[in-house]
Amino acid sequence: MELELNLPAGWRDDPALHAAAETRVAAARKAGYDLLVERLLYRWTPDHGLPERPGRLVFRAEPDDAVFFDALRRIHSATLDTHALKAVEQGGLDQAAQEELDFFHWCPSPREWWQVAATPQGEPVGIHIPAHNPSGPCIGFIGVLPEQRGRGYAYDLLAECTHFLAERGAEFVAAATDRGNFPMAANFTKAGFPVVRERLNFAPA
Repeated sequence: MELELNLPAGWRDDPALHAAAETRVAAARKAGYDLLVERLLYRWTPDHGLPERPGRLVFRAEPDDAVFFDALRRIHSATLDTHALKAVEQGGLDQAAQEELDFFHWCPSPREWWQVAATPQGEPVGIHIPAHNPSGPCIGFIGVLPEQRGRGYAYDLLAECTHFLAERGAEFVAAATDRGNFPMAANFTKAGFPVVRERLNFAPA
């Protein structure tokens, strides 16, 4: 069971917040937890404007879970996501992919929202999962297949996912990524997602 410590954005720059956070981190370590990962939490609202759709990809719903399972295995074969890396270490790519699928199914949003992305020529590029969790609309997952990386497609997927939720009435869209996932963090910034909180995830030592 993980332990989460939620902190205001930029907490390191405020001496009082930094001291309070360090006290809690020390308490977590004393209780037998080690820091697993730091996460950046984002929240898009309409006043930030919708990100421009580059128009390079074709998106469609895909009813077959096996397609997503295969894509997730490939995506997690080369990932910067700490939780995915932990799942791969524990049970291989199958476990990492299944954990993602289980989360998607747990979300109360419709299954038919899940989409695959391809080039106009039909080459698979990746997947995006517009979702609702118990707190509301969120970017459930953005993933580009390894062979398609280096072309900036993660931004295309994020823009489409944001539009998808906004077109269905979302008044905000939450999202998160690991602090160390610099490419994805840059995409959130480019798409108009400000960091609103930060989270420290601890795992039993």
